[in-house]
This record gives sequence, structure tokens and C-alpha cells, in this order.
Amino acid sequence: MMETTDYIQNRIHTNIRKFEELSKKYHRCHIGLLVSTFSCFTGVLILNVIYLLVPVVWLILASCVLVLAGLFLLFFDVLNDYSSKALEYKYKADLLNYEKNLYEAKQGGFKGFAFRCERFM
Repeated sequence: MMETTDYIQNRIHTNIRKFEELSKKYHRCHIGLLVSTFSCFTGVLILNVIYLLVPVVWLILASCVLVLAGLFLLFFDVLNDYSSKALEYKYKADLLNYEKNLYEAKQGGFKGFAFRCERFM
């Protein structure tokens, strides 16, 4: 009985926290890159509207640089696949939560129910 509690506290809880932190980290990276990409493209639109009012060559050059920066950020996000990494770590944390609940069910006297649930795991 004590071994199960120690296993849950030392092994499962630490891994759940680790996987949830990694999931949040990759999710923040993904959202940050998407926000910066859309900011670059919004800046391009603003510079092109300003160019219609004040035709200065530097505005076109700046918009070209922003387009390249936005494409780089978008491809960097797609190539590193931050979105799927975040979902993968979230899935691992959910599986460990499920395993923890099964151990607690077995420990709490719901052994038959826990073993039936374990077959579907």
C-alpha cells in the first residue's frame, strides 16, 4: 500500500508536472510565433496603405523585409512542429493522470472496476 503511494507521489506526479510544463512551453512557442507572423503581415498591410498615401521606396523595401520575416517565422513554426509537440506532451500527461487514477482506484477498494478500465487502456 505504501509502495503505490510512493510510486504515485515520486514517479507519476513528477512526470505529469514535467509533461504539462513541456506542453505549456511548446504551446507558448507556437502561439508566440503565430502572433509574430501575423504582426509582420499586418505591418506589411499598414506599410502598403501608407505607401499609397506617401510613395517612398523605403516603405516597399520595409514591407519586403517584413514579408520575408513573416515567412521565416511561419516556416520555423511549421518545421519545428511546436503545435504537435504540445499536443503530444499533453496527451502523455493525460495518460499518466489516467494511470494515477487507476492506481488510486485499486488502492481505494475499486479493484474490479479498475481492472476492467485497465483493459481499455
